[in-house]
Amino acid sequence: MQTLLNIEQSERDSHGLLTLEEKIEMSVALLREMEPAEGYWLAFSGGKDSCVIKELAKMAGVKFEAWFSNTTLEAPELIRFMREHHPDVQWRRQQKIAMLSMVANAPKTPPTRMARWCCEKYKEGGGEGRRKIIGTRAAESANRAANWRPFVKIEVGGMRGEYLCPIVYWTDDDVWAFLKGRGVPYCALYDEGVKRIGCVGCPLAGSEGQDREFARWPAYEKAWKKAVIANWENRRGVLNHRTGLPVMQARFKTGEDFWRWWRYKEVPDYDNCQGEKLFTN
Repeated sequence: MQTLLNIEQSERDSHGLLTLEEKIEMSVALLREMEPAEGYWLAFSGGKDSCVIKELAKMAGVKFEAWFSNTTLEAPELIRFMREHHPDVQWRRQQKIAMLSMVANAPKTPPTRMARWCCEKYKEGGGEGRRKIIGTRAAESANRAANWRPFVKIEVGGMRGEYLCPIVYWTDDDVWAFLKGRGVPYCALYDEGVKRIGCVGCPLAGSEGQDREFARWPAYEKAWKKAVIANWENRRGVLNHRTGLPVMQARFKTGEDFWRWWRYKEVPDYDNCQGEKLFTN
């Protein structure tokens, strides 16, 4: 039987004409075909795609360990869901090294939509030397559609190693039909209209997304603000060693100004602040 590895081109050419059951069959076959002797390292975030790949791994009968990378910025509802429905998932960074502590002390600016270095530090690590199962899907973005395949080897950057993407060609409708058709539990936040489940306040959610998340979980906004202003405190007066010019943070006169740039994209009107050239929507 053909798997996603050797049917890839026909799947791409079919424009989604395969049925969900055919996709499930191929995903299960792929997991069995590529199973390493020591078993897989399955990256589990608690989101809908993670729930699918974990269920597929169980259906395939392959050996795997599911791991959750705890940033300490996940929504409380997600944490409760995971503890109730996925007690077998192992947690990385259970010692509670808060991501915002790293943001406060990092030489870089706090993560933005265009420079999310936090993902590499907190989400993409783990499972070194292991073949990993991840829930990446081409439908999520043009970049993922261009760069991800059912089996990928990565030699550079934070994601090094071998990655199996058994649902890379699944649509959103496929994911929901699979979960609901098989009665697989998922986080209740989705039923409230939440589209993405990740770190609360993630810049990738955009300004409107941050507004919604911070309105629901205001303590997270306070924590982010404290970390962003601390980042400014730690970097004000610092010069770039190559250019001799102030680093990004040092171009703002106050931590509050830096926060408003990060949170609301507001650029101060005083002289020589080049923030408008450094933030890209």
